[in-house]
Amino acid sequence: MDSIEHEVVIVGAGAAGHSCARTLRSEGFTGRIRLVNGEGGPAINRTLVDTGVLPGLLTGAQIALPPVADVEVVDARAVGIDASTRAVVLDDGAELQADALVLASGSVPRRLDDAIAIDGAVRQHALHSAADAERLRSAVADLAGASIVVLGAGFIGAEVASHYVGAGARVTLIGRSRLPLREAVGADISARLAALHAERVDARLGVRVVAIRAAGIPGRDDAVVVQLDDGSEISGDALVVAVGSQPDAAWAGFDGAIPVDDRFRVRATPGVYAAGSVAAPELPQGRVRVDHWDAATAQGAHAARVLLHDLGLGDDPGAWAPTTGFSLMAYGAVIGARGVRGVDARETSDELASGGLLTDFADASGRLTGVAGWNAGPHLMQAAARL
Repeated sequence: MDSIEHEVVIVGAGAAGHSCARTLRSEGFTGRIRLVNGEGGPAINRTLVDTGVLPGLLTGAQIALPPVADVEVVDARAVGIDASTRAVVLDDGAELQADALVLASGSVPRRLDDAIAIDGAVRQHALHSAADAERLRSAVADLAGASIVVLGAGFIGAEVASHYVGAGARVTLIGRSRLPLREAVGADISARLAALHAERVDARLGVRVVAIRAAGIPGRDDAVVVQLDDGSEISGDALVVAVGSQPDAAWAGFDGAIPVDDRFRVRATPGVYAAGSVAAPELPQGRVRVDHWDAATAQGAHAARVLLHDLGLGDDPGAWAPTTGFSLMAYGAVIGARGVRGVDARETSDELASGGLLTDFADASGRLTGVAGWNAGPHLMQAAARL
């Protein structure tokens, strides 16, 4: 059967959705593809929000994803699905039905805990969109000597703290864990990162926020006071909330990430797939949700090939194996990883002659599942080749 007779609807125009559409076309699919974009503007490369737009190196237009040839973009938000008919309901009441439906709606910033007492006048700055970064730039125009409070010591928190320190601001970094990013890079590398934070910023690690209130200073509407569970208070000219992300799946009726098999098929719903940070594929080390750009791109492409196979238009690509990764730079140190670190991973670290560090992650059977590096350069890529 020719692919021209088939239709595919992809919900989400970010990394996974864009990659899925691009792969379908590159693999020869000639049917109709509709890409639902609920961004309210062009879909963007989110990895460049805090590293490109926030420092003023790039604009929102410059980080927009390129259009995919012969793909219809539907600018609307999806608000529901009918899995039995593979139909998507949009916020304008329209329904899009297809032979295959791919859920790639990504993630949204995680909200602060409800237990935290937050003054209604507090301005919380997230960093999910280009507009978020531009608002934060406007909030503190003169960074020299400014005081920035960053809640969250994960990927975004580390990069934001590093940016502001480099620009001459005073930064207080607050994180619940004494070893930030341990689940991603292991204990040894996270210990190095914690020590580096302590050298460069006022690092408050292993503490919890109790309350946040507006400082009430005339002309400084973004100024805040943050109270911690150790009784201390921190004042800042702006508050950046970077406490992680959560899958944007509630609109589709899922509580948390969408469970899929190792080929990104949503179980018990033929013709429906999910990929990217909205999905949690079943892997040998358990169900794993990966919220990184490269992983979302790889998952979107893999889901496209599985979809084509299921329609009788291509070969079975097999089970997906996580070999992609991430990299971040904090205060000049480069941290990277490939693959995944399982919940009960065995960690083995090696000091490099250059002063860097390389950590292997293995499962209970001894099988290598991931690697991470601290200023590891080509050593990391060589180690990743063993995945």
